[in-house]
Amino acid sequence: MKLFSKALIILIFLFPISNVLANVTHIDDQTYQDGGSGSNFLTGIEFNADGTKMFTVYLAADTGNSNIDFINEYDLSTPFDISTSTYAGDSERCNLANGWSAAAYEEKPDTTGDMAFSSNGLHIFIINRGLNNVDNDALWRYDLTKPFDVSTCTLAQEKDPDVSGALNGWRSGSIETYHKRNHAQGVAINPDGTKIFISFNATRDIAGKSSIREYSLSTPYDISTLTHVDSAGILLPNSAPSSNPDALSLSADGKKIFIVYHGTDGSDAIVEQYSLSSPYDTTDFNLDGALNVNDLVSDKSLTQGRAIAFSAKGFKMFVSDDHNLDASITEAIYEFNLACPFNLFGGTCASIAEDNDRMGMAEAQIELANRTVKLSTNSALNRLKWIRRNKDKQNLSNQNIKLNFSNNLLSSLKELPISSFKKISSSENSNNNKNYFYWSEGSISLGRVGETSLSSMKKAKTEALTFGFDKFTDDYSLKGLAFRFGDDNVDVGSSGSRLDSNTYNITYYSTSPVQDDTKLIDKIFGIGKIRSNLLTIVDGERITADRTGNQIYGTVKLKDEFIKGKLTLIPSGQFDFAHTILKGYQESGNAGIIVNDQHVRTRNFRAAIAAVEDLSKKNYSFKRHGKIEYIAELDRSSNFKYTYVEDKSVKFNDTLHTGALHNFNAEVGVDIIFPEHYSIFIIYERNQAFETGHTDNLYVALGYLPHKDTEIAFTINGSENLMSEFEIKKDINGFDLIFNLNDDLTRFGDAREAYIELNKVF
Repeated sequence: MKLFSKALIILIFLFPISNVLANVTHIDDQTYQDGGSGSNFLTGIEFNADGTKMFTVYLAADTGNSNIDFINEYDLSTPFDISTSTYAGDSERCNLANGWSAAAYEEKPDTTGDMAFSSNGLHIFIINRGLNNVDNDALWRYDLTKPFDVSTCTLAQEKDPDVSGALNGWRSGSIETYHKRNHAQGVAINPDGTKIFISFNATRDIAGKSSIREYSLSTPYDISTLTHVDSAGILLPNSAPSSNPDALSLSADGKKIFIVYHGTDGSDAIVEQYSLSSPYDTTDFNLDGALNVNDLVSDKSLTQGRAIAFSAKGFKMFVSDDHNLDASITEAIYEFNLACPFNLFGGTCASIAEDNDRMGMAEAQIELANRTVKLSTNSALNRLKWIRRNKDKQNLSNQNIKLNFSNNLLSSLKELPISSFKKISSSENSNNNKNYFYWSEGSISLGRVGETSLSSMKKAKTEALTFGFDKFTDDYSLKGLAFRFGDDNVDVGSSGSRLDSNTYNITYYSTSPVQDDTKLIDKIFGIGKIRSNLLTIVDGERITADRTGNQIYGTVKLKDEFIKGKLTLIPSGQFDFAHTILKGYQESGNAGIIVNDQHVRTRNFRAAIAAVEDLSKKNYSFKRHGKIEYIAELDRSSNFKYTYVEDKSVKFNDTLHTGALHNFNAEVGVDIIFPEHYSIFIIYERNQAFETGHTDNLYVALGYLPHKDTEIAFTINGSENLMSEFEIKKDINGFDLIFNLNDDLTRFGDAREAYIELNKVF
C-alpha cells in the first residue's frame, strides 16, 4: 500500500508535468448552445457503447430557462467523432425535473454536475454539486425504459453522499465543520454497479481537503444501499491553478481514474491520471501525471475544464469547457487523440490484452495458421482414406500402349528388357502399375470461438478448393500431390473487426504398407503461403494492415484394419507438426500498433477409431463410414511482440494461448463410385474444443479414373526413310477421339503433320 504522504509528495513534484511527456493530440472542438444564453454550463459528457450517441448535461443557471436542467442527446454519424454530431431535438432530451416533487425528494435537481450511465444503459447517475454554504449535495438515479433513450428518464432515487459521516473519513481527509463548503461535482460507476466514485471540491479556506471518495453498493445500482469505504479514497491537491476538481471518468478495465480540474484563474484545464493497483479500488494508487490540456489547443481556448469522457477503447478523450467567465461564448467539447488507450503519458501504455477485440484479432491470426495446416492435411488424409476404402474398385490400368516397328532392326528393340517397356506392357489386371488418378475437393468450414475474459467472440468461415493427382507404385504404395487454395474470413467481436485471408498450399502425401496390406503408414509434408488483410475497428476508426506468412508442416499416421464381413474397423495414431512464420506489420491510424515477426508452432497427437461399411450395389459402389477421434494440442502458445505506432517507448511481449488442450472430432460420410469413370465422397466433420468453441467442416470431393479404353500406338515404317506415326485413340461413350502425329525421322521436324479426328462406327 502506498502511504498517503508519499502520494502527496508525488503530487507536489509532478504537478504540473511537462507536455513533452504527453501522448495527446488535439484534433477537434465543437460548440454547443445547450438551450439558451448566459451562464449555462456543460457539466457532463457520456456516450453509448458504440459511440453513435453522445449525451451532455446542461446546467441552466440563468433564470430565463426557469432553472431547469436537461440531458441533451446528439447523434454521431461516425462513432466518437464529435464533428459528425447532430442535436437529436428537444423531444429526445431528459428533463431532470421529471418525477421530482418536493414531497418525495429533499433536493431539487437544479445545480447538476457530472453524470454516469450504467453499463446496460438503463440507469443514469447524476451528482448535484451543491451551492456555497448550502448543504444540498445529492446523488440521483434516473431510470430509462429503453437503453440510452434519455427521453424516457424518470427520477427514481436520491441519496446524500454524506452517509454515516463519510466526509470525515481519514483516508480522504476530514471536512468536519466545512461540510457545507465542500461540493460533490464528479461521479463514476463500475460496470456491475457495485462501486461509485464521487469527487468533492473544497473551497480555498479549507485547502487540501478536496478528494475522490469511494462508495460501495450492496445491491447493484441501488443507491439506497450506498456506504462509504473509509479505507479508500484519494486526497487531491487544491492549489491554484489546479483547484476545483470536477468530473470523473474510469478506464474500461477500472485500473485508471481520471479527474478534470475546472480551475480558478481562467487559463488552465488540468487532467490528472491515477493508476489503481486493483480495478475499481482506490486503496492503493499512483499518480501518473497531470496534463494541462489547454496547452494542446492552438488558440488556448480551453480555459474552464468541466466534464471529461473517453471513447470505449480509450483512444479518444473529450473535455468540455463551460466558458463561464465569458457568457458570450457558448459551451464547447474538445476532442483529443491518445497514442495508446486510456493513457496520457508516454511509457505507460497498456497491453492489447485490455481490449477484447484487439486480443481477438491477434488470436485469430494464430488460429488461421493452425486451421490452414489442419485443413490442408485433412484434404490429403481424406484422399488416402478414400483410396484405401475403395482399393478394390479402382481400375487404374495402363494405357494399352502398343509398339509396332516395321523396320526389322527397330522391331527387335521391343524385345529388349527395358524397364519402361516392361512396365507399360505388363498385364492389364496388375495392381502394381496404376495410372494417375485425378481428383478435386471442395470444402466449407464454419467455426465459432466463444468470448472469453480477454478476447471477443470469433466467427470463422473457410472455403477451399483442392486439386490433386496420385499414382500407385510397385510396392503397393501410393504417392501424390495436392494443390489447395483457400479463402478464409473471420469476424471478430461485434464492431466490424475482420480478418480476410487467402491461403495457398502444396501437399505431398503417401501411404505404404508396414507389414502387410492391412497395416499402413501415411506420410504428409507440405508448404504454404498466407496473405491477410486486417481490419480493426477502434473507437469507430478503421485500423488496417496487411500481413503475410509462410508455413511448413507434416504428419505421420499409423493405422491398421480389421475386416469382418462388410464392416472394417480402423484404429489409428497420428502426430502432426507445423511451423508458421507470420511476418511483421504496421497498422494505420492513430491507434495502430507495430507487430514483429511471429512464430506459430503446432504439435498435435491424435488417436482415432474409424469404421467402414460396404453397401455396394451391382452398378455402383456405395460405402458409408465414420470416425471418432481424440486430439491433444500440445503446443498452443505464441508470443505477440509489438509497440504502439505513436509511442514506441514500451515494447510488449504478450503470450497468446489459443485452442484447447483436449479436443474431440467426429465425422460421418459416404463414398459413391460410378461405373468405370467418376467418384464422389462427402464428409461432415465436427471438431469440439473443450470450453473454447467448435468448428463444422463439410468436404465434397470428385474424382476421375482414366478410361480403360484409351490406346496409344507408336509405329515406324520404312527402311530408308523412317516414317513415324504416333496415335492416341480414346473411346468416349461410343465415339472414337483420335489424335495423330506423323513425322519423317530422317528429316525430323521438316515433314510433319498432325490431325484430330472424331468418329463413330455404327
